[in-house]
Amino acid sequence: MALMRCKEKDEVSNSIYFLRHAETAVDSSLPAHEWSITPNGLQQARELAKSEVFGKIEGVVHSSEKKAWQTADVFAQELDVEIYEIPELSELRRHHGELLSNVEYRRLVRETLTDWDYSVHGWESGAEALHRFVEGVKRINIMFYSRNILVVSHGLVLTLYFCQIRNFQSIAYERWTQMPFLAWGLVRDGRVLIDII
Repeated sequence: MALMRCKEKDEVSNSIYFLRHAETAVDSSLPAHEWSITPNGLQQARELAKSEVFGKIEGVVHSSEKKAWQTADVFAQELDVEIYEIPELSELRRHHGELLSNVEYRRLVRETLTDWDYSVHGWESGAEALHRFVEGVKRINIMFYSRNILVVSHGLVLTLYFCQIRNFQSIAYERWTQMPFLAWGLVRDGRVLIDII
């Protein structure tokens, strides 16, 4: 796969804090993009939003998925900043025909993160998801200039993005398995200053 450039000319101005959404309540009656965060996840997000790390955030951006905007809303309220939605930051698009077992889901994730050009089980490929996500980051850098921005997104696309910047494609699956809810990292000028893992 040809490597994509995640550092763009417009990306030199903002400090972007990337955050995985809070703990999710799995609901087999709903597609994953409609799942909500748990009460425990809500409380953990509130506590994290009060930490000194995020005290300088000047705007919050989230994907179009429910668990992301619920998490982002906690931070926007605590920090008293504007909140924006960018659909390109949503999770890798997956087939929602049936609820997979944990073992089967992890197998499909491993295949997706091993061969980024390959679409498994009707899922969006890693390369397609990364391209879309990078377009979302470009939009952020058009919207803001020289700001501290918090982006609330999802485990798979955040794994792809950080692995691409750090040239860690070969260990993407292992990194995904290590990323907890509310993990965060910092990117400035197309460089990872704080890794998300």
